[in-house]
Amino acid sequence: MKTLRVIYHLARADFLERVRRYSFLIMLGLVVWLGYLSASGQMRMRVPPDYTGVINSAWVGATMTVTVSLLLGWVGFYIVKGSVSRDYETGVGQIMATTPLSRPLYMLGKWLSNFAVLGIAVVIMMIEGILMNLLLGTHDLDLLALAVPLVVIALPCVALIAALAVLFESIGWLRGGLGNVIYFFAFMFALVWSGQIEDIGTPGKIANPYIDFTGWQIIGDSVSHAARAVYPDTAGGFAFSITDLAAPNIFLWNGLQWTRDILLSRGFFLLVAMGIVLTSSLFFDRFNPSRLTVKRKKADSDSPALTPAIEATPRPDIHLTPLPASRPRFRFDALYLAELKLLLRGQRWWWYVVAAGLVIAQLANTPDVTRILLVVAWVWPILLLSGLGSRESRHNTREMVFSAPRPVLTQLPATWLAAFTLMALTGSGALVKFLTLGDTHSILAWLVGAIFVPSLALAFGVLTGSSKTFEIVYVFWMYLILNKFAAIDFVGLTPNSPWLMYLGLSLVLMIVAVSIRQWQIKTR
Repeated sequence: MKTLRVIYHLARADFLERVRRYSFLIMLGLVVWLGYLSASGQMRMRVPPDYTGVINSAWVGATMTVTVSLLLGWVGFYIVKGSVSRDYETGVGQIMATTPLSRPLYMLGKWLSNFAVLGIAVVIMMIEGILMNLLLGTHDLDLLALAVPLVVIALPCVALIAALAVLFESIGWLRGGLGNVIYFFAFMFALVWSGQIEDIGTPGKIANPYIDFTGWQIIGDSVSHAARAVYPDTAGGFAFSITDLAAPNIFLWNGLQWTRDILLSRGFFLLVAMGIVLTSSLFFDRFNPSRLTVKRKKADSDSPALTPAIEATPRPDIHLTPLPASRPRFRFDALYLAELKLLLRGQRWWWYVVAAGLVIAQLANTPDVTRILLVVAWVWPILLLSGLGSRESRHNTREMVFSAPRPVLTQLPATWLAAFTLMALTGSGALVKFLTLGDTHSILAWLVGAIFVPSLALAFGVLTGSSKTFEIVYVFWMYLILNKFAAIDFVGLTPNSPWLMYLGLSLVLMIVAVSIRQWQIKTR
């Protein structure tokens, strides 16, 4: 009982701290909006090209399940990740390290807190579905048909995501921005590997519930089979998007047939989640200050040995450099070089080797491949760009930076120009390629992209005071560009790229960053 009480109070305290954050309110607002789209039929499950189901309780419950599983499977990880890091930064972890609290109990408490935060989103989605079903009045409410998919499929999914967030935070090199990027690609790979994107609803394909952690394949196959029973001409498949079908072909779907394998697979994912949590305790250092990184130890070993206190040390004759009679002239070039050095500070030799390799590859390939490599090259410095505008908050240097003369008019432009230089250098191979080909469209798109990315990073950093938001948005944005979503293509990868629009958007982002920074200086 004492063990359970310790886990409960640890999870409760962490949960209450999270729900007071603005990010939690933003998550709830996003869930409510997506719940409305799902319950009203604007967020559609369909069998391509235009076969969709009657909006009844079963259809609303399944749509909400797919929505919340995919949303929290991706974004939910970033929402709950950071609790362990916060204990490191605030010193709370060192206090807990002096107590008998064991590593497995600490990890279990953090997991339950993560699960509670994401579980609230599932409960809100369920309540909203019930209310929307009653308000729309299209069909009689079937509470079980609406709620069971959310409980049986979505909750084990978010339990798994909550456990992965704990695992990433227990491993030092996955705790920061690198872990955020790795998780995004791991999540996308897991969706492809489970067969959800290519084989859903394909005749002859059988869904494997033991690898379908989001439940999309299970629901998609059932929906596709129901559509094929009414419309034999359909080739199957499954799609999920915000789509307005002009004249959809309607069929009735009464919900999933709950087989033993489906139910056992949900229990399997819960066991996997618990196994991940217990495994994470093996990597967790329990806030042990002696477990320093190699770099920190090396730095400490290079420092001079401390002089024993009992030995008398001569007091040096200290002279302060007198200030000049005239005020020194401000040098923007010196500030720019300092910002550039700060941006590149701490990068190992292999980072520069990879960046140089990408530049050479841009020069050596065809224009189409060069554009793809340009996207990859501009993703490579994401962990450097994500610190723009947020370094002052993360390193507690706001007072020093903001007390400088005209920090908005001097420091922000220097920071932006340093990031622009980094983008120009990593994409220089593509620029030379486009110049030699005389491709004016690609040259202008390259210039707009090199302007837009630093503006986006600086605006997000100043607005949120964190690097996480930019890392999440930027990786997903560039992933969609690689998949040739023309509307968000500021690189010029697609023929219909609206790159000119992003030039104006860059100016808007800079104005936002300047306005917010000016407000921060006046209020803090």
